[in-house]
Amino acid sequence: MKITGLGACVFDTLIISESYPVEDTKRKAKEVFFSGGGPVGNALVIAEKVGADCSVVGLFGDDAAASYLLSDFAKYGVNIKDAVKIKNAKSFTSYIILSEKDKTRTILFDRGSVPDDPSLLKTDKIAGSDALHLDGNYLNCAIKAAKIAKENGVKVSLDAGGLYDGIERLLPYADMLIPSAEFVTGLTGEKDLVTAAKKTYEKYKPEVFVVTDGSRGGYYFTENGDLRKYESVKVEAIDTNGAGDTFHGAFLAAYLSGKNIEDACDFAKKVAAYKCGKKGLREIDFKQFSLK
Repeated sequence: MKITGLGACVFDTLIISESYPVEDTKRKAKEVFFSGGGPVGNALVIAEKVGADCSVVGLFGDDAAASYLLSDFAKYGVNIKDAVKIKNAKSFTSYIILSEKDKTRTILFDRGSVPDDPSLLKTDKIAGSDALHLDGNYLNCAIKAAKIAKENGVKVSLDAGGLYDGIERLLPYADMLIPSAEFVTGLTGEKDLVTAAKKTYEKYKPEVFVVTDGSRGGYYFTENGDLRKYESVKVEAIDTNGAGDTFHGAFLAAYLSGKNIEDACDFAKKVAAYKCGKKGLREIDFKQFSLK
């Protein structure tokens, strides 16, 4: 299972607080720590941990945050050979407040100044992969990578979590389309999630179509085109940040290992639930979920 990823790789500053602070006040944090993050970045680390062979491509900043991100990938076994650092570019960063009381997270982010310039990409890893995983960030680079994947018979996986400008240009390339509930309802203008899912599936007809809906589980279409619901695994949540990224990485690795869509969903939801019961994401030991 060889997976190459291109998308948001983010330097996260995570702040654990008893609850969200009241506006214009001061509060002591319970803990502050740093981590690599981002939809594609996290998914690659999770897929690597459960048994895939992962590489990251794309453009990075030329600052301390980028150095941390790339060394963090290497620490967890993700190949960074074709990652390109852009001189004087500022990395994608975020600040995340984790509320112990509410079991939720709130994010402030800065996209930085890494250019979306396909001419600067190194793309050699894509053709030899089983799948290319994207998240809609750096759209021009993503489209170039998707075209290369298609030309070489490589499956394109898309974590459609946000309605970024122009994202409709990327959707037709997706063989494995896994959008959020927010994405499909926003894309279609339908308030009913089932209706929105059906409309999106009928328009693009990907090989795999799964809609994630957080703690409510989600929906998937079987190989025969039947819509089915899957339930989430109930867990005492400690840290939900990155749960969706975990689902995507685990699902992709499971599907590429030979599991059908239903079994891959079952596997991914269990891995995501396990992550929610722990603090952090990348440092968690997922060896009990190994696909090897």
